[in-house]
Amino acid sequence: MSKTLLGGAAKKQPTMLQLNGATGSDYNEEWTIKLQAGLTYHVIELATNLVKHNTVEKITVDINGTPVCYISGKMIDLMEKAQGKYKKQGRFVLDLSRFEYRSPAGIYQTQLVTNLTDDVTLKIKFGAKDAADPAKPTLKGKAWVTDRDKAGRLFVPKMYELVQHAAAAGEHNWTFPNGSPYHSIQRIIFDESEANITKIKLKRGERTIHTMERADLDFALKRFADITPQPGYCILDMTLFGYAIHGAINTANLSFELEVDNSGAIKTFVQGYEQVAFPNVAR
Repeated sequence: MSKTLLGGAAKKQPTMLQLNGATGSDYNEEWTIKLQAGLTYHVIELATNLVKHNTVEKITVDINGTPVCYISGKMIDLMEKAQGKYKKQGRFVLDLSRFEYRSPAGIYQTQLVTNLTDDVTLKIKFGAKDAADPAKPTLKGKAWVTDRDKAGRLFVPKMYELVQHAAAAGEHNWTFPNGSPYHSIQRIIFDESEANITKIKLKRGERTIHTMERADLDFALKRFADITPQPGYCILDMTLFGYAIHGAINTANLSFELEVDNSGAIKTFVQGYEQVAFPNVAR
C-alpha cells in the first residue's frame, strides 16, 4: 500500500487552555509565549488592548527553532472580513483547524500536533504604535486544544508570504517556489496594490489544470464558499466547496499564469499544509 496523504482526525471536543504569560512589554518588540508541548492545537487566540490589527506585524508558531507558520494581524483581519466571522477589537485568532469545513478530515488536516519533547514557541512581533492604540500594549494568550493526536505529527499547517514581481502588463508567469508533492495549497491571496489580476491559470508542467476569469473567481467565492471578495485583493480558494483535502492542490511542478494590468510587486499569502511524516502502513 502506498504512503497516505490523509491523517487522522481529532475525535474530542477541544477545550480552552490559558497560555503562559508573554515576555515583552512594549511596541517595536517581539513578544514570546511558550506553548505547552504534548497537545494538539486547533485555535490560538491573542487578547490585546490594541485598536489596529496592523500593529501586530507577525504571529509565528515555532517548533524546535523552526518556524512552522506565520501570519500578520492585517491578514487575519482581511480573512475574517472575507469569511464574515465574528470579530472583536484587539483579538487576534489564529485558526489552525478549520471548523468551517464539512468533513472531519478537512477540519483537522491543519491542526498542530506537538510532541512532549518539542520546544514550542509563539512569537508575536509588535510594530510601531498607531495613534489610536493605547500607550502600552497588553497581551494574554489562550488556545483550544485536545490531547496529542495518537497518529503523531503527520502534517503541519503552513501560512506564509511570498513576493513575486510582474515585469509588465499582460501575461505574468510564476513558478511556485520549492514545490513538493507533500506541500498542498488550500488558499492563496494576492495583494493587488500594484497590479490587478484578471485571469488565473494553474499549470503542472505543460498541462493546464485550472483556469478562471476574475469575474468567475469572485462569483464562485460568493456562491460556493460564502466568501466576500475584498477590495485590493484577489482570493484564490482551492477549497471553496468546503472539503479541504479534496480541493487542496499539491505544489509539485506547479506554476501560475496571471493576467495583470500593470507591472509591480505582488505580495502572495499562502495557506495550506505539509506532510512531514508517514504512518506505518501494513503491506
